[in-house]
Amino acid sequence: MNALTVSLVALVALTGPAVQSEDVPCRTFEEIYPSGRELCEKMWDGAFVYETNLSAAFTMWFFEAENPNNKVSERLGWPSADDCHLEYFHKESPGPEPDNFTECHPWKDYSCCHQATVSSVQNIKEAYGKEWHWDRCGPLSSACERFFVQEACLYECEPNAGFYRKFPAHIYNESDPNHNKWQMEGMPIRADYCDAWLRACRYDRFCAVDSGSYHSCAREYLEADKLTTGEYGVNAGLVAGVVVALLVGLVLCGTLGYFIYRERKGEPVFDKLET
Repeated sequence: MNALTVSLVALVALTGPAVQSEDVPCRTFEEIYPSGRELCEKMWDGAFVYETNLSAAFTMWFFEAENPNNKVSERLGWPSADDCHLEYFHKESPGPEPDNFTECHPWKDYSCCHQATVSSVQNIKEAYGKEWHWDRCGPLSSACERFFVQEACLYECEPNAGFYRKFPAHIYNESDPNHNKWQMEGMPIRADYCDAWLRACRYDRFCAVDSGSYHSCAREYLEADKLTTGEYGVNAGLVAGVVVALLVGLVLCGTLGYFIYRERKGEPVFDKLET
């Protein structure tokens, strides 16, 4: 195996076929989601259900002094939300938060989230890692980003969200790797809220993997980020340096081969020096 072949094999090994962050497809919201139903149901992998019966549907945001989601839970037969049920950054039981609790202010008096968790839009966006950043396809309009913040506030702070924990305590099996304490499933959300979300974001861009599944997108970005940060033992800067070195080596090998070829034909590139 000559030097040229070795260089090509090394180049392929270093540069492909790994997924890079820029390989994750981006599309506009209106290209990904045909309607508000697909946005609410597909983006969150079944955590939410698009509900046209508004009396039986929860909202992700409100301005009333009393949380309207409590009445919805009552109509659906749920007990009083005295525990948070979801477990990640959540409290065990809902309660009041201090006056600086402003980003998710509707839940200030009775919240399952701590002020530190939702202290700012930036904190909310970065809480679960870079792979979950909602602006990986470019900055979102302020109108669009606000809906992502509101969804995060619902998930972190809404006591009634805990009724829709995918693996509630009575079926949760710690030894089952598919079980967790944080995932939601089947929470009915007002159809008009989902439709408004799509209208606000229709021209913004989002990850299009698996028809816009946020969870699938996060997995793709996580793998891409591991390669970029060197978690797999390959640093992007090192790869770039090695690739450049290999390309230089290829040029030198080709040039040397050309010189040898001309020399053997009796047509040297450079004339011999006279002595």
